[in-house]
Amino acid sequence: MIDAEIRELTPQATVAVRITERMSELDLGQLFGEHLPNIAHGIAERSGHPAGPPYGRYHSWEADRVDVEIGIPVAAPVAGLRPLDQHEPGEMGASELPGGPAVVAVHRGRYDTLREAYEALPGWIASQGRQIGGAPWESYVDDPSEVDGAELRTEVCWPLILAR
Repeated sequence: MIDAEIRELTPQATVAVRITERMSELDLGQLFGEHLPNIAHGIAERSGHPAGPPYGRYHSWEADRVDVEIGIPVAAPVAGLRPLDQHEPGEMGASELPGGPAVVAVHRGRYDTLREAYEALPGWIASQGRQIGGAPWESYVDDPSEVDGAELRTEVCWPLILAR
């Protein structure tokens, strides 16, 4: 059973880094642990205001490599940051989580069990007569230093193609 619904999302400004790693070298926990504090500091340093939980957006997840965007939503675009695609990998830039129709699923449990949500969602989306429309992301609602791993809430958002 999956706890999911279709929502109309509003585009959300973010501050993020984008990194491509070989699967054999991938340590997502290390990447998030390294970059999220730097992003939070960069937002504060530029008088920005966080507007939601940190996220990881997976532009590509292949057998041999992963292309991930790690970021924090902000209340408004942060001054002094070029768009993320104008930066070298791992450098902080301005980005945006897309708006439009998306399935939003709440996963409860440790991060290493998120695969279950990603495996279940394509079938759930098809059962709703919809199609996947873009790169998914996960928002880390709970702080793992404050909440037991079994109780962690993570929202998995997957853009959908507009219904015709």
